[in-house]
Amino acid sequence: MRGWSRRCLSILLLVSAATCAIADDKSPPPAPAPATPDRDVDAAAVQNAGLRDVLKAMNEADSKTLFDLYQSKDPIVHVFAAIAIERTRFNLEAASKDAKVCEDSLFETKPGIALACGQFRVGNLRLAGKGQEAVDAEAELVRRYRGHGGAGIERSLAAMQKFLDGEAGVAQFSIDALPAGDVVLPVKHDSRNKESLRPILAAKANGRDLDLLFDTGAGNMILGEDQARDLGVKPLDAHGHISGWLSKGVETQRGMLDVLQLGPITLRNVPVVITPRKNALIGVNLLAPLGTLGLTTKALTVYAEQSPVPSCERDMQAATDIWGRKLRIIPEFLVNDQPHRVMLDTGAGFFLIGSKAALDEVTKIRSGRLALNDVGGSHPFANAEAAKVKMQIDRQPFNIYFIVYTESTFPYAITLGANALEDMDYVLDFRRHKLCFQMHPNLH
Repeated sequence: MRGWSRRCLSILLLVSAATCAIADDKSPPPAPAPATPDRDVDAAAVQNAGLRDVLKAMNEADSKTLFDLYQSKDPIVHVFAAIAIERTRFNLEAASKDAKVCEDSLFETKPGIALACGQFRVGNLRLAGKGQEAVDAEAELVRRYRGHGGAGIERSLAAMQKFLDGEAGVAQFSIDALPAGDVVLPVKHDSRNKESLRPILAAKANGRDLDLLFDTGAGNMILGEDQARDLGVKPLDAHGHISGWLSKGVETQRGMLDVLQLGPITLRNVPVVITPRKNALIGVNLLAPLGTLGLTTKALTVYAEQSPVPSCERDMQAATDIWGRKLRIIPEFLVNDQPHRVMLDTGAGFFLIGSKAALDEVTKIRSGRLALNDVGGSHPFANAEAAKVKMQIDRQPFNIYFIVYTESTFPYAITLGANALEDMDYVLDFRRHKLCFQMHPNLH
């Protein structure tokens, strides 16, 4: 039995009304691109079924499907798949070069497709942490394509301009020059839950001390409204919704934090999602631009560009939307001897956690009820199933007992949580486009 769930699983097996609270505060991973999205690819582009398949596969980090689409005889699908493959690997420079060639080549003949390629470039800039450059590039797209195409393009441009109008006067996210050497940020853990290895970082928000959960299952920064107000987060006139493992449609407001410091690293104009309930976490969108991150139970190391980094053969596997606003890490492991995409979520205090979709893939043991706390609040009697699954992570086999929340429609059936750090270290090498799981010599 793996480490995280010894107490929770034993309780579940003994009684049917047990509770074992967890916290899993995050915004959801990117959803597949809709057929008529707001401020998304031009209508002419999404009419192509192959392009819709590319966007969906990129949203899910589905590398196999992308490589299949890359073999398409449709040259447009072929080019889009090439761009998406590089994006999924987080090779943003190569993705941008491909997108620029696509845009320039198709500007006169297929402006709707060319515009979509330009939107890819904007998303790449945003994922690289270059917020102002992304806004400037989007404004240039609007200027370049205005009057160049039909009604579909004009609708896309109107949606883009509406977004840009909302950004007018809003300072964009940036990161000050990084220190010359490695930065080691000590990690502490939730004092209320001794079994959880969720990584918590000491930060300063506008000069005030703040403990932040490093959550790879989230995009930007999420704060509860009381804490956001106390820290001087500037609320913006933009509202939305997020969901968690069980919570649906939690109302949010967009905000901006002037300065966030993580040791000697300074982030400016940090986008914040403000929620009604208490939350304090920072997501992977904000830390990926730092380059290479090494996470253990004791520290988060930000490696300098020239520093030696633990290496591996596994390519980065990142799920993104076209605009680069949501980034998730989705490695593929063998689950019951079959390839399976698994979400990496350091915001989950478990080795594994499952949603309803996992029930078809695991060995069920016994039903019960457990409490679950997610981004929307507490769910004190959530239906759960004790389950067992066989998994292989980079040639290391595991037989894992874990909990499946049977009413969760979370997009990924199985999630690898922070408690896997008990047996391995994570290296998120966005700079070299690698994702490494370094096994400990004495596995628990």
